[in-house]
Amino acid sequence: MKNFLQPTDYNKQIRSSILNVLTNQIDDTLHDAELAAQEEMESYLRRRYDVGAIFSLQQHVADRKKIIVMYLIDITLYHLHSNITPDNIPEIRYLRYTRAIEWLKKVADSKLTPDLPEYPASDNPFENGGSNFFFGWSNEKTSEKY
Repeated sequence: MKNFLQPTDYNKQIRSSILNVLTNQIDDTLHDAELAAQEEMESYLRRRYDVGAIFSLQQHVADRKKIIVMYLIDITLYHLHSNITPDNIPEIRYLRYTRAIEWLKKVADSKLTPDLPEYPASDNPFENGGSNFFFGWSNEKTSEKY
């Protein structure tokens, strides 16, 4: 199965020898960590942005949003480190993971607006709060005086 991240994407953040130690040179370990990180990222972005378009495997590698690639790698590396030594994660991995999650929270809360594909207004599955509940319709207030 094709991945959103490419092996060369990691070169800016970690040496390949260290990445091989983290994954025990097993491709499935890296692939599973990438998928978990992508799901975590999607959970923050899904309400406002079309995550299918963001993480589309059909797009050219050069067309991917660099900030998404960077933060996805940060989250992936954090999870790989936490699988090996959960009590001894390198500080840089913890800081970069924390920064990625803070950015995702700000995007989810509409405090930041990255250049990502949004849902067309008519296709947004989360329109009206993503809920089938209507607020403001309730029974009249009653009092329990004896």
